[in-house]
Amino acid sequence: MDLHTLNTGTELMDKGIDYTRPLSEYATPDQIADFCRQNEKTHHIYTETLNIGGIAVQDAMEKYLSKDAFNSGTLKEALKTPMHLAFAMDDDKQKLEELKGAKPYFNLGNFLHQAILEPTKFGRAIVEPKYSLASKEGVGVGIGFWEGIIKEKGGFDNEGEIIHPQTALQIANDRVVNSGLNLEKQDGKKAYLKELKELSGLEAVTEENYLKIQIIKRQYENYGGGILARLIKHSKREISLYYQDPQTGFDVKVRPDAMQFSENIGVNAILSVKSSGVEDLRAFYYQAAKLHYDLSEGMYQEVASAVTGRDFNSTITIMLQTVAPFAVALLVWSPHDIETGKYKYRTALQIAKESIDTKQFPGYDSFAEKEAFGMIQMELPQWNNKEFLPTQIT
Repeated sequence: MDLHTLNTGTELMDKGIDYTRPLSEYATPDQIADFCRQNEKTHHIYTETLNIGGIAVQDAMEKYLSKDAFNSGTLKEALKTPMHLAFAMDDDKQKLEELKGAKPYFNLGNFLHQAILEPTKFGRAIVEPKYSLASKEGVGVGIGFWEGIIKEKGGFDNEGEIIHPQTALQIANDRVVNSGLNLEKQDGKKAYLKELKELSGLEAVTEENYLKIQIIKRQYENYGGGILARLIKHSKREISLYYQDPQTGFDVKVRPDAMQFSENIGVNAILSVKSSGVEDLRAFYYQAAKLHYDLSEGMYQEVASAVTGRDFNSTITIMLQTVAPFAVALLVWSPHDIETGKYKYRTALQIAKESIDTKQFPGYDSFAEKEAFGMIQMELPQWNNKEFLPTQIT
């Protein structure tokens, strides 16, 4: 594959794309809406039935990251240059280390992302009183608050099952004692407070973030007459798919936010959740193009179809605006953009194969014409060629 064909979107279109299927075979918003109106019942799909051409498994993110295989993030780098690909090949190892060493802190985008996939999480945000961890009195205030919450609502185990209040309090106490800390001392009290928070199943947030969460919760519930809850119900969320690409022999992996099925919405669809600080949809479309979201979505459809034996012919993005007015948008990808994404995915795989086979990873000089010593003909974007307005000086 000639890297020069990917230099700009215009060149890519001029050279044409061999579509993987007729565009008319992609699902439309009308088809999905009509099915949902006429079929109220949804069905659970067992993960075991999805293991047809590869592996579909509900594993931990750490397990997914540790799997040695190409993902969409790495392949996007191949579209820049093979040199970028070489630098990105260990990205998952770096992300795994970052995940292991990550300090717990609240991230609004991450919380909203999880809440869309698991709507009950909207109700797990809570504003705790202000207190200082530097003093015994402050920690005491925190302990009193969280003990009261657990006594009132109970606790939750690692599987999300409800625990009796006294059992939850005892578990928190035992964890601290078994760790060798003294509950009468400051370190032990702080550890006990941390265990109480974890067992509560709630997420402590600021008043500002709590208000934002409630606004988006209302948007989620009201958007399209409540269609978002229907789209998520009985979907497979954050499931890992592992597959060996037959053309290159490479192992590839994807972890879509969710997969929904024809039994529930009339089509097999990839659901992607994107939180963004963009001002409007036009800015989000620009962001999607700039960050090659289409490659990811095209790859997800191809790999999901191959692994499950089902025909995934629709991608739906749920966009969450993390700035005022905190709007929600439900976006069905166009067939042409998905085909472009599949083309980029195939091209990136081929670039990776040729680079690895030849052990050559050139940089930007790969965009130059042969025998040009790496010199690239530069052209500014079309929008720069606008006409200048006449200027009256006198």
